[in-house]
This record gives sequence, C-alpha cells and structure tokens, in this order.
Amino acid sequence: MRPMRILWTVNIPLPAASEALGLAKTPFGGWLSTMTERLGKVPGVQLGVVMRAPVEAMRAVDVAGIRYYALPQTGKGGLDARPEDCARVLADFKPDLLHAEGSEMAYTRRMLHAWHGPRLLSLQGVINGYEPFELGGLRPGRMLASLRPRRALVALALLLNKRLRFDPRLRGERDTVAMAGHVMGRTPWDRAQAWALNPAARYHHCSRTLREPFYSLRWQAAGCDRHAIFIGNAASPRKGGHVALEAIALLCREFPAVKLVVAGERPHRKGIRGWMGYPGYLLDRIDELGLAGRVEFTGLLDAQAMAQRMARCHVYAMTSLIENSPNTLGEAMMLGMPCVSAYAGGTPGMARDEHEALFYRAEDPAGLAHQVKRLFDSEALCERLGEAAHARAARTHDADANLADLLAAYRDILAAEPAR
Repeated sequence: MRPMRILWTVNIPLPAASEALGLAKTPFGGWLSTMTERLGKVPGVQLGVVMRAPVEAMRAVDVAGIRYYALPQTGKGGLDARPEDCARVLADFKPDLLHAEGSEMAYTRRMLHAWHGPRLLSLQGVINGYEPFELGGLRPGRMLASLRPRRALVALALLLNKRLRFDPRLRGERDTVAMAGHVMGRTPWDRAQAWALNPAARYHHCSRTLREPFYSLRWQAAGCDRHAIFIGNAASPRKGGHVALEAIALLCREFPAVKLVVAGERPHRKGIRGWMGYPGYLLDRIDELGLAGRVEFTGLLDAQAMAQRMARCHVYAMTSLIENSPNTLGEAMMLGMPCVSAYAGGTPGMARDEHEALFYRAEDPAGLAHQVKRLFDSEALCERLGEAAHARAARTHDADANLADLLAAYRDILAAEPAR
C-alpha cells in the first residue's frame, strides 16, 4: 500500500533537524517535536516538515526517517518565505495533505496558497481572538497622562507596537483560516474562533502531547519551595505579568517568603525596548511595589530544566488575559501541581474550577492572590487539586490517544478529499 505523505509546515526550526542544519537549538515548540517524531515512526506514513529558518538558501536534510526543509526567512520580521521555495518543497515532497501549524504567520499563508490539495490548519493562538486583550488590560490613556515621563513613553510604545506590528497581521490570519478546508483545535474557545473565521471548514479535535520530562516527574508538597509561584511567561502585556506582580504585593502581607518565579529571560533596561517597552514597565512595577528580591526570572530553560524548576514551586499560576490552551498549564497539571488559572480563552476546557484548578477573573490581582492564598493555607486542598489535575492531564495529553486522533483526522480528510 502506498504510504500516506504528510507535509507539516512549522514556524521555527525543530531541534531534531537543527544540528544537521548547523542551527542553534531552541527550547520552543516542544509539542511540535514530540508529535512529529512520533508521527515519523508510524508505518505507512511518510512525513516531511518545512520550517522557516535563518538560512541563506533552501536546504533539505533527512533525520530519523523525516525529511526536513529549511526555507530562508523573508518579509517584514522574517515571517514570510519566497514563493519559489514553497513551490520547490511541494514539487520535491509531493504530499497528499498539507498540515500547517499556526495561523499567525505570512509564511503559513504562502504555503497554503501554493498547495491546491487537501489543507489542514492547526490553530495555536488565534490573534483575531487575542486582539481585544493584546494590551493586557493596561490603560494607555491613563499612562499617557502620567506625571512619569517613562510611563507615558511605555504607553506610546505599546500603542505603536499594536498599531504597526500586531494589527496588520489580523487580516492575514483571517485570509489564512479562510484558505483551510479543515481546521484542527483542542478547546471550545478555538472551535468558536474557527467557526467565526471560517464556518465552512470542518473542525477536527486533537489535544497536545507534552514534552517528555513532564510525564515522568511529579510535584511533591514536602519538597517544594514554600510560597513560590510559577508563571510560564511575562514577555508581553497579554501574559499578565503585571497582574501577577500586584498579586504578589498583596500576598507578601501574610506570606513574607512569597516569591514569583517567571520562566524566560530577565527584562533589562538596555535599548529602546528596555526603556520604553513592556519589559521595562515590569521592572518599574517591581521597584514601585517593593518586590525587589521577590521575583526570579529563570532564563531560557530546556524541557528537563523547566519541569524541574516548575515542580519545585508551591503553586502554578496561569495569568494570561487570553490563551487558547496554554502549554504550561497542561504541564503543571501533568506534574500534579496545585494550579490557579485566569478564566480566559480555552482554559475552562482544560480544567474545572474547584476540581482540577482554582479559577479567577483575568485582570483581577485580588482574585488571583486570594486563590493562591487558599492553596498556601491548605496542604489538603493542594493535594486534592493536584491529584485531580494530574488525572485530567493524563487523559488530555495521552500521547498514544493524541497520535491516534491525528491519524484518524488525516484518514478522514483524505477519504473525503483525495490528494490531487
């Protein structure tokens, strides 16, 4: 029987191919590596992966039975690829189905436009759904009227970044989703977004498979860093880092050792972004709230180090104002951590309030602080929520079940819309 030829498009170089291509490995997109590597081992499947990469010319390498294509990054911000490179990949691999990961980049739209056979688009974030929350609830008008010149500059920078860099991508995403005959997602929120953007597309459900270290490690109350709160990202206002800081300021009244652990690089005041952007704003808020010494930025961590650092914390908090299915929430649940989450986007589809997590209204630092306080005050509540979270995550992120769902979607699509 002829193998099913599936071509994935992804927006970052995957670690499995980076060494062969002479590229630096990054810790991003772990779910992409996990699923492609498993898919590449399935009998009867021939897998190709095409990636935007910092290369001068198109390159192709074969690693563990998967053919990887690295395309030069072009266009504004390096978010696009040359049409002729996309055509060369399609002519070389001759896919039966094109599976595009993520709707946000011009490169994804370029690949979908070049391919006239069956198209499956997997939703990651949906920036048209994120747009109302992009400024993280910050109030630029009030900030511009501030007597602090740098606060006014931060507001101006946030508004310009949204107007000039974020907003122009919205139409492109709408066009991308409209080109897909099939859409894959995993939460009620992304199903609603898919329907809003392309009601004619058929929706397929497939949950994420997490990075391996999160399946083998478990959180233990006895060994954790008491009163340490872990959040997965504070790189932009939408991630709610400023909300977490205000919650810490409330909690330190009752818990003198309270600490915020933030995954990612430490903000700095170097350059324009450091003085005028969101990272500089976070540093200002740390000083204003008297939180110096209470906030740790971990730097970039690989999967093993991330799992270990997360598991040493007392509580995990998902503070974003909007997310589809935040990977760090799934990872914390898999570890069996007590979790607090903003009621935002797809998170209610990942856990139930008071059962597998404690929820609060996004943008409400008092609500976040109070839910964390409940966990600090009750080891029994931590244990109950953590056990339930692990059980829920073990079902949601079952690697074998997710691979079976993905293969079933491919077969359904190709049965209804054979390759041309």
